[in-house]
Amino acid sequence: MTEVRPNPYVGVSGVASAEQHLSILDIAQREQLGELGHFVMIGIQATNKTQILEIENKRGRMWHPVGDEISRAAIDDETGLTRPYVHCYFENDSELSTGLDIIMCRTGDYCKGVQLNGLPWVEVNYRKILLDFRQKYPNQSIIMQANKEILQNHSPAQVADVLETMPVDYVLFDPSGGFGVKMESDETKKFVDEVYQRQIPIGVGISGGLEASNLEELFGPLVEIYADLSCDGEGRFRKGPKGKTVIDLEAVESYLSTWKIIQNRLK
Repeated sequence: MTEVRPNPYVGVSGVASAEQHLSILDIAQREQLGELGHFVMIGIQATNKTQILEIENKRGRMWHPVGDEISRAAIDDETGLTRPYVHCYFENDSELSTGLDIIMCRTGDYCKGVQLNGLPWVEVNYRKILLDFRQKYPNQSIIMQANKEILQNHSPAQVADVLETMPVDYVLFDPSGGFGVKMESDETKKFVDEVYQRQIPIGVGISGGLEASNLEELFGPLVEIYADLSCDGEGRFRKGPKGKTVIDLEAVESYLSTWKIIQNRLK
């Protein structure tokens, strides 16, 4: 955790191959996104089933790479414009510690951070695991997801109380969890505002059904108040039959282009 907020990002999650990553990097370079002071977070999915048990899950391996496939899911972008983060869903302490070590072993050539999904971190203290991870992998950044259950069952003040003590770099308020469910921006704003009002020195991001057609509505008003707010999209970037979807690069390009328009308006 830093004493000042880290650089904000615009996220594209659900990437499963180096070719997809390179295509997104090409879009980011053509759109000249590097001039805006953000980076493009490339999100790669990892779960207990796909990475510890090495079994394909219902979303398919072109959304959730299986086993060592994840080592080829992204590249090490030396420009820093795009930064791959592995989004980890491990359900208990043992899985989390084991899974993180496996992920680092398989993605260490390109990984710049992890996003920890689905953890009940308001009720359960993960501080030791997080500090151990930081000691073992000091160059890795940590995003902590606040999922639907956290946002429904805890107040903004309760969430902020815990964030003040957590060794993480970002918090992502994400009621959708990659399912493309549209966020309620008024409710999300309460949690974002609490973090900013307390001046907690972590980056803040939002997610939940974001795509080009609704980015102005859902992200635009919030980033006008919180200028360094990050965002992440995933579920609405998929195309193809269920269980065999791939990332829709045209949808990604439209999303990044709309995001750039919003950011330029803030200058």
